[in-house]
Amino acid sequence: MQDLTGAILAGGQARRMQSLSSQAASPLAVQAADQPIDKGLLLLQDRPLVAWQHQCLAPWVSEIIVNANQNDARYAQYGRVVADDADLPAQQGPLMGVLSILRHSRTPWVVIVPVDSPFLPQDYVPRLLSAQSEGQGQLAYYCRAERDYPLCLLIHRETAAGLADYIQSGQRRVIPWLEKIPAGVVEFGAHADEHFANINTPTDFEAARHQLLNRSKA
Repeated sequence: MQDLTGAILAGGQARRMQSLSSQAASPLAVQAADQPIDKGLLLLQDRPLVAWQHQCLAPWVSEIIVNANQNDARYAQYGRVVADDADLPAQQGPLMGVLSILRHSRTPWVVIVPVDSPFLPQDYVPRLLSAQSEGQGQLAYYCRAERDYPLCLLIHRETAAGLADYIQSGQRRVIPWLEKIPAGVVEFGAHADEHFANINTPTDFEAARHQLLNRSKA
């Protein structure tokens, strides 16, 4: 276990998932039918998405932070819950969660995963740590397969001050911020793209369920 914090980004509003709310009594979700869908609590193969990411991080880290802005009690079983800090703009994208995580980390380095990417490669954390140990003093490393996955990220908490300035200037895009650091890129290869896919819509959720079904038949 490393002197390393793991962090799960689960603070978004999941606007594109809200059509599932009418089905919340089914195995799709664990929240009440009269509440908005909280993506991290959607059940995939009888486990909430946050549990998949906890499993990915737990063997490698000394602590897990869950960045969440609702359902604290449910998320608390997977880590120390940290909401977006009160001085940050509300509901303005994932960088608010990243900054809050960096501010609350008890270790210099933090490895971050988005809650909606449940199929990350088994060597996700080791590959990022290897890049950091072989790097030239960079303070961040993010993943690339067929495209960039900037929220799949290993980052030093020293970047928090610069990120706060970036956010206060009105910027919200993740890649331009990483380019400013600058961050290194860890190449996983095009064949790994399916492992980094996000669940953003009900269609994506169904595709993930079918992906698991196909794996069980293989």
